[in-house]
Amino acid sequence: MKLSSTSTLAIVAGFVFFATGGCSNTTRSTNPGNADRNTAADRSTNLSLGDKDFAVLAAQGGMAEVALGNLAQQQGSSPKVKDFGKKLADDYSKANDELTQIASREGITLPSGMDMKQQQTVERFSKLSGAQFDREFLKDAVNDYTEDIEEFKKEVSQGTDPALRDFASKHVSVLHDHLEMALNAQKSAK
Repeated sequence: MKLSSTSTLAIVAGFVFFATGGCSNTTRSTNPGNADRNTAADRSTNLSLGDKDFAVLAAQGGMAEVALGNLAQQQGSSPKVKDFGKKLADDYSKANDELTQIASREGITLPSGMDMKQQQTVERFSKLSGAQFDREFLKDAVNDYTEDIEEFKKEVSQGTDPALRDFASKHVSVLHDHLEMALNAQKSAK
């Protein structure tokens, strides 16, 4: 079928219209009502790599803390370690839920499990019990929280996503509390 020059011109004009964004959902309006229409996937492209990495690492770390907290309740010998384990499992379960909601809104795909190093740590602690578990668990916790606090502070100061910065800011104080609990339990375990 041969098209007339008028038909060809109309088709080309239509392609140009679509190609230049006539129906594009990537153009953003300054109207706040339009923000709700952006898909989560569109928003995730606006996130910095640092924000995405923070969310992934925080999610994996949170899952590891829940697992370690549960182990502390089962295999720890001192009441302080068992109480600390319960607090970890409770606090990180809530934090994981909060982070999952943020990730969903921001279009971030979070991992479904811990990384290999965290899995190995959980496995190593699952083979310990009693006073040996307490010592190793608390030593690891102090080191871990010291590093985590720095990572969360970095997200607060350098993150570009407001929801992730707020999450990090809120949880820096929780991490400080966990570090203090670990240090106090460590002193009484000696």
